[in-house]
Amino acid sequence: MRVPVGRTTIYRGGKASRARLVACFLATIISPAAGQGRVSREDVADRILALDPRWTVSFETAPSAPAGYDQQMGYVPLKGGELVAIDLNEGVVKWKVALATPLTPATGDGFVFAAGDSAVTALDQQSGRTVWRTPLDSPISTPLYWDSGWLLASTDAGDLIALDPDDGRVLWRNALASPVSVAPTASGDRLYISLRDGRVAAISLESGLSLWAYPLNESVTGVLALEDQLLVGSRSNVLHSFELGRARIRWTQKAGADIAGAPIADDKLIYFAAFDNVLRALDRNSGNLKWTRNLPSRPAGGPLLADHVVLLPFVTTDIVAYVATTGVESFTIRAIGELGGVPFLRENTRPTAPRLIAMSRDGSLQGFSPRVEPPPAPLAELPGVRVGG
Repeated sequence: MRVPVGRTTIYRGGKASRARLVACFLATIISPAAGQGRVSREDVADRILALDPRWTVSFETAPSAPAGYDQQMGYVPLKGGELVAIDLNEGVVKWKVALATPLTPATGDGFVFAAGDSAVTALDQQSGRTVWRTPLDSPISTPLYWDSGWLLASTDAGDLIALDPDDGRVLWRNALASPVSVAPTASGDRLYISLRDGRVAAISLESGLSLWAYPLNESVTGVLALEDQLLVGSRSNVLHSFELGRARIRWTQKAGADIAGAPIADDKLIYFAAFDNVLRALDRNSGNLKWTRNLPSRPAGGPLLADHVVLLPFVTTDIVAYVATTGVESFTIRAIGELGGVPFLRENTRPTAPRLIAMSRDGSLQGFSPRVEPPPAPLAELPGVRVGG
């Protein structure tokens, strides 16, 4: 039986009443003590703390789309026609409003932006109060996108529209003749998009003008703009690297099946998963293969990068971490149910706050926090019972 919206199960250490869910997470890097050598990335990745479920919130109806997040709250759209805001530190409902949306909300500058009924609605982040609502002349095809003050909507008619986040005014409109297919990605003053008609394109964020377009003619699964290149994964079993300034492919890397979601990258490597159940790491400059890891199950989406581990969600309840430099399996986080979207990693949280947020398909949001254990200390006296004189 489902628990009504707002019912929260809090875990204060010890056993959870519904299940014992034990996980691990990478500890904060600790400076080596005097006399010790430099700590390698592999050593750091093995230095882990237990990560326990801190809270779980269940809802009356299943989610209509994956949750949207900022660093303070998660925003869950429900099939029952509500949008619910959950405090990510405490796992409690902050507010809920009657707002039906089939798409993941976007967040930024103190607002929550939701799409529904050919309109964009902006809500106050703290209260859920409606700040503005802008009707559009066509339904919105993909989740709203927010980046550094820019709010973007793609419509079924193939228009890309930039809205003023403060009042909802239309700032510019580009008639691309095809809807955006996956979440866009930005680098500098440019937005990079893939379109359903198979094009990859660069757009000026300031003016909305098209800068270049490339007829890839492949169905794209995810895009990621770095400082030096644009990465594009496809359902043609290929990861492409484009030049940022023009429509030119730098290199390609084949996989054994469709690419799962968008890739990620650090300063040396690019990481992506494919539906051949393999996680791959490539040299960031050349695209050459550095390591592969066979996966125990089908990926549920693209990977995440946390400190020096790559986190990959599966279509089961598991999120598995792999050492970024080697691909060696490091630890597993087990959620309360089958995952219903890519988990969210919070940044710059206090040491005891939930760091990882996972959502299940049946409508439960779960926060995982590092376990706090007292540091080891010498005993004042040995335990036991004194015998004799």
